[in-house]
Amino acid sequence: MSRRVIAIILVFSMMVSISGCGGVAAGKEKVLAEGVITEENSSLSGEGLGLHIDPVNFTGELNAKITSVPGSPPLDEEGEIQLQVYDFTVEGMTEFPGVIELTIPLEVGEGEKPGAAYLNSETEAWEPVVFRYDDSSKTLTILTDHLSRYGVFSYSGQGKRYATVQYLGLYGIGEDHDFLQAVEEFSVAGVPAAQCIEIGASAAGDALGIGGDMIGNIVQGAGYMAYGEDILSSIGDSLGKIGLLVSVVQIGSNIYNNKINDALAGSMKTAFTYIMGKVAGKLSSSVMSASMASVAIVDYSINKFGTTAIEGRKAIYRDAYSIYYQKGEDGFRTSAHWFNLFYPYFSNPTMTQDEIKAQVDRIVTEHCDEFWGGKNKLGVDYYVSEAREKFNWTGGQAGLNEDMRKEISAERRAILYNDILPGVFEHIAYKINLENEKRLNEEYSNLVKFLNTQVRFSIVDQEGIYDKHRVRFSPLNDKAIVENWTGTLKKGTTMSSMFTLYGHMYAGGPDTVDIYEPDADLEKDKPIRSAQFKVVIPEFEIVFGDVIKGLKFEGGERDKVSQMGLYAALREAGTIKVDEDGTFSFDVPYATANGGGGNNTFSSEVSGFHMEGKLDPGSLSGNATFNGTFLFRRKEISPLEGMDGETKEYVTTYAYDDIVNGTVNISGEGDTVTFNTSLEAVRSGFTKLQYHSISPDGTELWGDNPTITDKSETYNGSSSYTYTVER
Repeated sequence: MSRRVIAIILVFSMMVSISGCGGVAAGKEKVLAEGVITEENSSLSGEGLGLHIDPVNFTGELNAKITSVPGSPPLDEEGEIQLQVYDFTVEGMTEFPGVIELTIPLEVGEGEKPGAAYLNSETEAWEPVVFRYDDSSKTLTILTDHLSRYGVFSYSGQGKRYATVQYLGLYGIGEDHDFLQAVEEFSVAGVPAAQCIEIGASAAGDALGIGGDMIGNIVQGAGYMAYGEDILSSIGDSLGKIGLLVSVVQIGSNIYNNKINDALAGSMKTAFTYIMGKVAGKLSSSVMSASMASVAIVDYSINKFGTTAIEGRKAIYRDAYSIYYQKGEDGFRTSAHWFNLFYPYFSNPTMTQDEIKAQVDRIVTEHCDEFWGGKNKLGVDYYVSEAREKFNWTGGQAGLNEDMRKEISAERRAILYNDILPGVFEHIAYKINLENEKRLNEEYSNLVKFLNTQVRFSIVDQEGIYDKHRVRFSPLNDKAIVENWTGTLKKGTTMSSMFTLYGHMYAGGPDTVDIYEPDADLEKDKPIRSAQFKVVIPEFEIVFGDVIKGLKFEGGERDKVSQMGLYAALREAGTIKVDEDGTFSFDVPYATANGGGGNNTFSSEVSGFHMEGKLDPGSLSGNATFNGTFLFRRKEISPLEGMDGETKEYVTTYAYDDIVNGTVNISGEGDTVTFNTSLEAVRSGFTKLQYHSISPDGTELWGDNPTITDKSETYNGSSSYTYTVER
C-alpha cells in the first residue's frame, strides 16, 4: 500500500449523509414575511418562520422582513452540507442590547441531529450559534443579539462529525444537583475538577459521537495509554471548562424556564446564590452575572418590594403623579431604558449580589421621587392642574405633606417591582445566559479545533526484517473502519502517515501497532510482534528494533516487608524469556529470602507467584501484572539482665500472611530495563510480645500472658528492580 493511500485513509474519512431538509433551491430571494414590529406586537411571522424582538430592545416601531436566500455557501469545504438559509432584517438595526429569537421550521428525521449557523458577512464563513430544537413543533429557535443570515440543517452519519460538531446543540446531561455540585466544586478548588470534567465529558462525548465514558476515561488515564500528558491535560482543561459552563447555563435555563424540580427549587436557588457570592473573584463576569440575574434578582424584585398596592385616589396629587409617569411625559421610562440602565450592574463581575440590589433600589427610589424634585422641570403644580382638568377635580385638595409624598412614591415602587421590572430582570438573565452559551460554544469550538489537530507518525522497521508484513493499529472499536488503520511494511522504507486526534479517539484510541506475517489472516491469526505507543503532537515514531530474547535479573529493593517477597520471586525466576511479539509470562511455585542477624532476623516465603506482561522491544517500555502469596516472619529479641548462665529476654514475633496483586510499569534505555512495581496486599497477621527465659540448667520458660496485636489490614507498596536486556 502506498504512503499516499495510507495518508488518505488515516485521516479517517468515512461515508456520511447530510441533508438540507427541504432547503430552498437556487434562484431568486423571496420575501416570506414583512411587517412592523411594535412594543405591543413584538413578533413577525410567515410561512412557519418567526422573528421576536422583546420591547427591551427598542422603542417605537421597527420595519422587519424575513427573506429566503438560495444559493448560499455550504457549511463544509467539501460542499456536502447544504443549509436552508434566511435573511432576518430590521430597517436601521443589526445589533440589539438584549436577546432576539428567530424561529425556523426544520424536519429532523430519525437518527438525525439538528444544526444551525450564521453567515459572518465580513469573512463569508459560517459560525456556530445558540439554538433550541422543539421536536413536537419541528421548529428550531435561534437565540442571538444581532441579525444576519442564518442557516439550519439536519445531520446524520458519524464520519465527518469532527468537522460539524461545533454547529450541533450542546446540552447538559444530569440532574440539577449535579450542576450545582459542579459549580460548588469550582468555588472550593478555584478550577474545574472532577464533577465539571464528568459533565463536560458527558455533553461533549455525546455530541462528538465518541461517548462520554470514553472521553472521560481518556482524561483520567483509565486504561488509555495512547496519549501523552500534553494531550490529556489539554483535553481535561477543556472538558472542565465546558462542564462548568454547561452547569451554569443549565441552571440558568432551568430557573428561567421554571423547569427545576419543585423539591430542589428553594434550596437550590439559595445554595447557588450563596456559592456565587463566595466566588465573585474566581468566576468570569458572565458566570457570576448569570447567577445573580437568573436566581437572585428576579425573586428579590418580586418579593422584597411587591408589598403595597394602590387602593384608590386619596388626593389630586396621586393623579398628578400618575400623569407625570405616563407615556409621552417626562417621567415615562420604557423597558428598553430599564434594561440598558441595569444591565451593566448585572454583568459587572466586581459587584456582589447585595451591591447590585442596592444600586437597583437606589435608582428605582430616585425615579419614584423625581416628581417631587428638580428633575420635574414643569413642577408639581403643573401636573396638579393637568390632573384637575383630566379627572374633573372641582373641589379643594388635601394639603401635601411628607407622609403623602412617601406613600404615593411607595405605590409607584410597588408597580415597578411587581409589574414592570421583573420582565426586565428576566430578560437580563436571558441575555447573560446567552453570553454564557456563547462562551460555552467558544470553549466547545476550542476543543473541536484541538481534536482536529493532525498528528503525523512513522513506523520504522529498524532491522529491515518485516518486508511485506501487515501492520494494524489495535485495539479498535466497532465504529472504526478497520481497513483505514491497516497497512503493509516495505523493506528499507519508513511508513509515514497522519490522523486527527478526533479520528483516533473515534476509532477507539488504539495504543498498539501489531505486525503480522505477510500471508496472515488478520481476523484470526495472532500478531508476531507488537509495539505500544503514545500519541504526541505534532509527530511521533514507532520503532521496531532488535528482537529481545530475555531479561536477566540484576537486583533491586528488598528492605521493606512489601519488597522482600517480590525480590525473592524475581530472583528465583532469574532470566525472563521474552517472545518475539514482546510478551512474557512466568511462574514461581516457591521462593525464599532471608535477612538480618543476631537479635533481629527475618524471612519471606513466596508461593504461587505469577507475572505476565508485554514489552515493546523498540522503546523498551511496557506493562505487566503479578499476584502471589507472601509469608513474612520476623523475630526481635530485647535482652534483660540475668544471673550467670541465665538468659532473660522479651521476644517480639511478627507473622504476616499477605495475598498480593500488583502492576509493573516497564521502562528502559540502552541494555537496561527497570521494573517499577506497585502492589496492593490483603494482610492477615499479628505481632506477639512475650517474656522468655532459659535457666543455667537449660530449662526454657515462656511467659503465660503474651501481648498479641492484630495487624490485619490492606496496604500498598512500591519497589524497583533492574534487568539486563539479552538480544
